[in-house]
Amino acid sequence: MNDLNNRLLRERIGGAWDESSRAMIFLVVLIGIALSPLGDFLSVYALKGQVGGDIGARYSLFLRGAMVVGLIASMLLDGRVRLSNWRICLLALVTAFLSCVSLTFDEMTSQEFVEEIIAIAKVFSLFVYIAAFSELKDRQMEKVEAVMRIALLGYALAIVAGAAFSIDMFRSYRGDTQIRAGYKGIVYAQNEASALLLSGLALAFLRILRKGWQARSVVFVATLVAAAFLLGTKGAVAAALGVVAVYSYARYGAFKASARVAFVVVMLLGAALAVYYLSSSVQQAVDLSVQYFRYQSEHANGDKVATVIMSGRNLKFLNVWDELSNQNFVPLLSGGYPTVRYPIEMDGPDLVLIMGIPVFVLYVRDLCRLYCRWGRGHIGQYGKYFFFLLMLIACSAGHVLTSAIAAPYLAVIADLVRRWSRNEHRAMAGAM
Repeated sequence: MNDLNNRLLRERIGGAWDESSRAMIFLVVLIGIALSPLGDFLSVYALKGQVGGDIGARYSLFLRGAMVVGLIASMLLDGRVRLSNWRICLLALVTAFLSCVSLTFDEMTSQEFVEEIIAIAKVFSLFVYIAAFSELKDRQMEKVEAVMRIALLGYALAIVAGAAFSIDMFRSYRGDTQIRAGYKGIVYAQNEASALLLSGLALAFLRILRKGWQARSVVFVATLVAAAFLLGTKGAVAAALGVVAVYSYARYGAFKASARVAFVVVMLLGAALAVYYLSSSVQQAVDLSVQYFRYQSEHANGDKVATVIMSGRNLKFLNVWDELSNQNFVPLLSGGYPTVRYPIEMDGPDLVLIMGIPVFVLYVRDLCRLYCRWGRGHIGQYGKYFFFLLMLIACSAGHVLTSAIAAPYLAVIADLVRRWSRNEHRAMAGAM
């Protein structure tokens, strides 16, 4: 009898401790997401729109770092960490150790080492958010998703406001690149804003796939799409069209989806042309970017089309490849290459150089498992297609998997795909 009472007491204490840990995780997430736009604005304001910055302008990085540390501490309180989380932690430690080896052999400076560790922390923060979200209940996740939608709307409206009122601080390109049009709003860099809009649109269409179109979802998507076109990056436009394709193919199948995507592209093209001819300011902005790309094409070495499309990343890749050949391509296996010194700005190659191919393969496998769920339902299909789009943009435009600002949004997409695809599968099994 005493043994039974002791066991019940331990279960009650354990349950109360779990609730306390879950409440702390929920609180840290809500506060972190709610304050993120403010932190990003302070970073942009401290830089006054300049291209380069210093540690004093990294308010957003400090905020997100505190958020990740808070989540790790909250999860460790309950003393139950999944084996998969330990495996991810081991991958992160191995990656950091490889950079330590490079530092030891003077292949990178101490400042580069610090920047490399920060980059590694950004990459693996996605899995910290995933682990934290998996501890929350469905009702808590609904509130987290709602706060994220509000934050995303704030980011998008800042981009729209920047374009509407020509706010110099919100420009995407300044200094030597000011000849190119675009507005990034309150986000530190335009490539980070592209990753944010990719994850924001993916989250919006995932919700639409499950709950259908509503008036507020139409306004939300329209605002994010407008922000993607006003941002001025090719990656943002590709992300917007890509998410529409992901939603269509997951919802309607190949034939109907292809027709719908073609219709959306034609409509967007028609709307863009109408705005171009009706607004002189839009004409000036577009002509400015066209002149910029024409200049890049005329002065490009090698494949001009690839150079323009990839914004010179192909040339950066070739330069790094030549340097690797002088090292007998050892960094491809060993990792620890100082990518912060000369980044290719394509997540795939950069992460291979940081991690080494063996660790990178394990990393991609775990990343794939987050989005690719078993089942033939719409949600499961959406997760698979989105993973393909995510890797395509990450390995071409870059700044997606290495983005601290996009990480929590990418994580909530993966968690909702897990929850909703499981419910969808159960519903389909019950109907049979």
